[in-house]
Amino acid sequence: MNASAARWADSRIESPSLAELAAEKISELVFRGELRPNDRLVEEHICQRLGVSRAPVREGLRILEGSGLLVRRPRAGVSVAAFSQDDVFEILSFREGLERMSVEHLYRYTEDVQKVDSSELDAAFERLVEEFRHGDDEFNRIQASHGFHTELVRLCGNSRIITSYTQITMQVKLCMSMNLRKLRPIEPPESNISRHRGLRDAVLSGDLHEALHAIDTHGHDAFVHDLLDDLPEGTDRLKQWIASHQRMIEGAEN
Repeated sequence: MNASAARWADSRIESPSLAELAAEKISELVFRGELRPNDRLVEEHICQRLGVSRAPVREGLRILEGSGLLVRRPRAGVSVAAFSQDDVFEILSFREGLERMSVEHLYRYTEDVQKVDSSELDAAFERLVEEFRHGDDEFNRIQASHGFHTELVRLCGNSRIITSYTQITMQVKLCMSMNLRKLRPIEPPESNISRHRGLRDAVLSGDLHEALHAIDTHGHDAFVHDLLDDLPEGTDRLKQWIASHQRMIEGAEN
């Protein structure tokens, strides 16, 4: 390969990785709360913050637009997505539906669920334990929590379900960041660990009813009852969803 071809090959490898890194760093600013809903992102400021040129930042913004974390409006540029009550309802109900689907698929097409390889899920749980027990970084806790749920979904082995779940990662993480900020003052880290341990054990129990009940009552939507009051009002469907989940969680506690 001559020098010119080598430089061309290097550029083809380097640019996407820089863009992905830019997207990762920008999303981290959002999840840490340094960029808030409706905040406008100015390319020049982001370039200075990340220490990279405009090209990867511009591409990183496009990646995050595609994920639903950022939105682009005519004559207004790019800003952080501001969710309405219905947005949160759709994201969380879709996430829960995918988790239920993955568990149902696991039980339908696995001869003995109790013997399934759970090593990746267990490793993700240990990372979660480490972050909630010994760490104090909200973003790392979000990463660990979502990593656990992603590995839970991966148990099903259905690539379409897994892909659908990963495609809403950014929107789910934004909801999770809202969740943790709301729960942090009232839920001790050990309670969070216990909830996730219970979910892991129920899904691998061999009892489909117990596994699905654990998904329904896990509490990843617990924050909505207070937090949604601060968002634009939603539809009757959302109110019914909140009421049904509240009854389910209260039933699980009694």
